[in-house]
Amino acid sequence: MEAKTAEARAKRLGEEVLMALAEARKEIQATSEIVEYPIGRYECKRCGQGSIFSQTYRELPPCDNCGSLEYVGAGPTITKITPPPPKVHAAGMYECKGCRTRIVLAEDLDELPPCDICGAHKLKAV
Repeated sequence: MEAKTAEARAKRLGEEVLMALAEARKEIQATSEIVEYPIGRYECKRCGQGSIFSQTYRELPPCDNCGSLEYVGAGPTITKITPPPPKVHAAGMYECKGCRTRIVLAEDLDELPPCDICGAHKLKAV
């Protein structure tokens, strides 16, 4: 009975780890683009108020007159960060073929580590 409970708990924890890894990957993809608005004169689209920005901004500040965030002016500079090539083995839950112990890899790796319990190099994705 305890074995079934432990296995169900391990499975649930594995699913939670996979969801957390998926969220982390989404955050990494969101940070792969840097948008910067250059120094210059901008005009509010709503009220026509002119503003001069003396520093670059990642997000333009609200208009002092009406609070709008939409401006007419120099377009943003978009810098794309190219990620490194993907690793061979994705982060996630793996199971040892020798002793059937489940292991969580927190990051993508090119080579799988040996099993923590038996030392075998026979891990497979679950």
